[in-house]
Amino acid sequence: GDSYGVLPRPCHALVLLNPQSGSGRALDDFQAVVQPMLAEADIATTVFVTERPHHAHEKVRDEDLSQWDTLVVMSGDGLLFEVVNGLMERPDWKEAMKKPLCILPGGSGNALAASINYYAGYDHVAKKKLLTNCTFILCKGLHTQMDLVSLSTASGKRFFSFLGFGWGFISDVDIDSEKYRWLGSARFTLGTLQCLAKLRVYQGRLSYLPIAAEQGSSPAPRDPPAP
Repeated sequence: GDSYGVLPRPCHALVLLNPQSGSGRALDDFQAVVQPMLAEADIATTVFVTERPHHAHEKVRDEDLSQWDTLVVMSGDGLLFEVVNGLMERPDWKEAMKKPLCILPGGSGNALAASINYYAGYDHVAKKKLLTNCTFILCKGLHTQMDLVSLSTASGKRFFSFLGFGWGFISDVDIDSEKYRWLGSARFTLGTLQCLAKLRVYQGRLSYLPIAAEQGSSPAPRDPPAP
C-alpha cells in the first residue's frame, strides 16, 4: 500500500498564486475559502503572487526553501508545471523534490486536483466544491510520493511532467485558447472549435524499442512500418 507522510503542526506553507489563472478569481477564492480553513488547521501561509510567466519557476529554483514545510500552488496545472521544473533545475534538486507539494484548483484546467479529489474518495465536483475538498486534504496534512515523466527534446531541453505531454492538435488548443482565459474552462471548447475550423496537418516521426528476441539484448530503435 501507499506510505504517507504527515505535515508538522504548526505548519508554514509557501503559496504560489497566479491571480490571472482561470477566470481571474484565484486570489479572491484563496482569501475567502482557503485561508480561513488553513488558519483553523494551524497552517500559516506566505503568499507569493506571480506577476509574469515563469515567475514561480524562478522563485522555487532560486529561493531558500528550508523556511517552509510545504509548497502550495493555487492555480491550474500550468503553474504546478512551472514549480516542478523549477525545483528540478536546482543544484539540490534531490532534496528539494522531497518538499511536499499541494495543488489547489484555481485555473481553467485542474486535472491533477480533480484526480486527487477522486482518489481521496470524494464525488466528482468542480469549482468552489473542488477547491474546498482539496483544501481539506491539505488541512489533513497527509502526503505521498507521485511519479514524474521526463522528456528530452532534440534541441537538448529537458522537461518534467506530472500528467503527460501533448503534441499537435491538443497542444494548439491549449496555446491558442490562452487569450480566452477569462472564460474559465469554456476557453478549451472555444479553442477546439477554432482549431477545427483551421485544421492543421501535423507531421511527426514515431520510433520505438521492440521486445528483445533474447533476454539481455538491446536492439536499436526502429521506425514502425508504413501504413
